[in-house]
Amino acid sequence: MTKKSPFRLETKRSLAEQVADRITKLIVEGKLLAGDRLPPEVDLASQMGVSRTALREGMRTLEAQGLLEIQPGVGTVVREVGSDQLVQPLSLYVEVSDGAVSFEEFHAVRAILETEVASLAAQSATAADVETLRGFMSDMEGNVGNVDAFAESDASFHESLAKMSSNPLLGLLIGALRVLLEEHIRDVVGKIDPVTDVLPYHAAILEGVAAGDPDAARLAMDDHLRKVKDNYYSTVSPG
Repeated sequence: MTKKSPFRLETKRSLAEQVADRITKLIVEGKLLAGDRLPPEVDLASQMGVSRTALREGMRTLEAQGLLEIQPGVGTVVREVGSDQLVQPLSLYVEVSDGAVSFEEFHAVRAILETEVASLAAQSATAADVETLRGFMSDMEGNVGNVDAFAESDASFHESLAKMSSNPLLGLLIGALRVLLEEHIRDVVGKIDPVTDVLPYHAAILEGVAAGDPDAARLAMDDHLRKVKDNYYSTVSPG
């Protein structure tokens, strides 16, 4: 009896989608590892029972997702899966959503994630982490008259806070939302006084993290997010 190839397709979706799904599954299950070379195109198409056209289309999808890489003289190789591949789909959705994610929806996600982020960061931040936050605070203070630069430093403060929370998924999630975060900061910061409406709240968060006080850090973040909401409704969307 002929041994069944692990690449063989069984579902009724489009052939290109099946190709991408099957190879992705083999990578997730650890049956294809980083650095493994896939069979030559003719052989792989035969094992999957698809045309070379469908195979190429499916492979192009995986190459665009960063799961496969075509190396000249070598062939198609499985890439190591990193944070970029995890974050890219959500980041792309946020970038092209064109208003599909409302301020209320985004703010609700921030309220859920970032209060806990601040608490965890206070429990695990190192002295170097605290200095990193101080650096972004300094950048914000020096850019109160430059909306784009201020928004970038503000977003970096929040992303760095998430990365030092000891939970890598939180860092990935906040990083994926960074585009939207910067957009909302830019929408508001040019219409308020950052010196009174933004900086003191970040300073309180930093103080809680530096003191290793999770309750103070959580409360400071909650106060900050309440102020963010007030700032938005008093400027971008009054009433």
